[in-house]
Amino acid sequence: MKKSILTLRTSLLSALIVGSSAMNLEAAKLMDVIQNATISGFAFGRIQTIHGRDGNGTRYQLRFKPTITTGEVYGWSGSAGIFFSKGSGTPDSNNTNADISGSRGDMHISLVDRFSIGDFYITYQAKEQLGTNTLIRAGQKSPTTPYNDTNLDRALGIFLENSDLSALNIGFQWWDTWIGDDMFISPNLTGSNYSNSSTGIGNDVFMLSLTSGKDFTEKTGFGYQVWYSYVEGLFDYMTFADISYTAKFGSQSLGILAQVSATGLNKKPTFLSNGSLEFNTLFQNTNYDYARNRGMYNIRLDYRYNFTQSQSAATEDSDAPAPAPTNVGFIGVAVGFAGSFGDGYGTLIDNTGGLKIGGNIWNNFAGTEANGFGILGTGSFRNSSITAPYLKVEFGYKKFGLALDVVYVDTTHFYYLKKAGATGNLNGATGNLYGPNNKIAVANFVETSLSATYKFTDSINMGAYYGYLIGNPSMGRFRFQVNYVF
Repeated sequence: MKKSILTLRTSLLSALIVGSSAMNLEAAKLMDVIQNATISGFAFGRIQTIHGRDGNGTRYQLRFKPTITTGEVYGWSGSAGIFFSKGSGTPDSNNTNADISGSRGDMHISLVDRFSIGDFYITYQAKEQLGTNTLIRAGQKSPTTPYNDTNLDRALGIFLENSDLSALNIGFQWWDTWIGDDMFISPNLTGSNYSNSSTGIGNDVFMLSLTSGKDFTEKTGFGYQVWYSYVEGLFDYMTFADISYTAKFGSQSLGILAQVSATGLNKKPTFLSNGSLEFNTLFQNTNYDYARNRGMYNIRLDYRYNFTQSQSAATEDSDAPAPAPTNVGFIGVAVGFAGSFGDGYGTLIDNTGGLKIGGNIWNNFAGTEANGFGILGTGSFRNSSITAPYLKVEFGYKKFGLALDVVYVDTTHFYYLKKAGATGNLNGATGNLYGPNNKIAVANFVETSLSATYKFTDSINMGAYYGYLIGNPSMGRFRFQVNYVF
């Protein structure tokens, strides 16, 4: 009897110990979720003004995009983020008088004003459980592809990456519904109610990528990425590829980059969208003929000379080798040439995406970002073409940076922002790119812009630039911006 009671007590004690251990384990995991949480993202405030024959106005713009990611539990984590955006980067005939947008808080003044949830997804890192460097994300997030604006575009789907081989990283993405920021702003609104401006594109996207790993590129100087996408009922193919090589000679380096992108429109392209934006009518307008097979390329050479500063060896050990010199500044020169082939040059979801091209103004001064290489921009019209040779000179010393950009743009199709220009209204409202009142015109101009940056800390920096377009169009732009990076 005593033995039975002793056995029972032992069993109960063991159960309590196991239960307590399990509770402690779960509590520890919960603490991991909280204590190992990280925050990423950015915030900025800027003011920009345009002036000249083809533009006039001044606006403020504020943006805040933090994303919190929990600590991992058995490889699983969750991410959620806020997106706040107020104001416009296109001050066409506008001023700052109403940019405070009322007492008690901000109101939605325009289509681009937002305050809501941005990223919202879960992540599974398979390294701990399965021993493979495979990352799977599911939910809505800003896609990190060379087709996209990685801050403003959004997609809801599955995102997979494998980096077991440093020389060959493999990725796959499936988007069930998505929207590009340039695409959202470009079409006409069918109503003035902002609740009706909610929309998305339902054409499924299937995307495969092959890229070099960061370690491989740092060791060999060689880098590459190849992307192929199929967009159901819209684009038969959307491709992007680049290859680069950087050779280092002491404090100097010389790099070459070649980029190419091509996109093929479906014979009967159809947007699957139930929003109020007229995506479904874009390709039904007989006044326009859209390019079916578009292509662009970019070739760039980069030279860089680093200024170094020697460091003294440790005084405690005279035989210790002197520390490697540290970089304190640099001079860089880049020259390149961007052009097009096929019957158009609109190949990307964003108008710039992962392209490394010249200039600060010509392809981002219009709110629609219609100029550049977007699939719904000026390069989407049949027989559109572009050439853009460019030069960039940079200087950096410790926390200070200075750069001069010069680019010559010659294109058959260009979106003129002339609502406030002296020559009158060429294009109507900024968001009206495709309507019958628009005029997409030939453009030939030189952009010259000077920019300066100062880095207060690793997280806080400020920058400003002034540039002018000489030719057609003719206008100048100034921007001052303060950034905080989480």
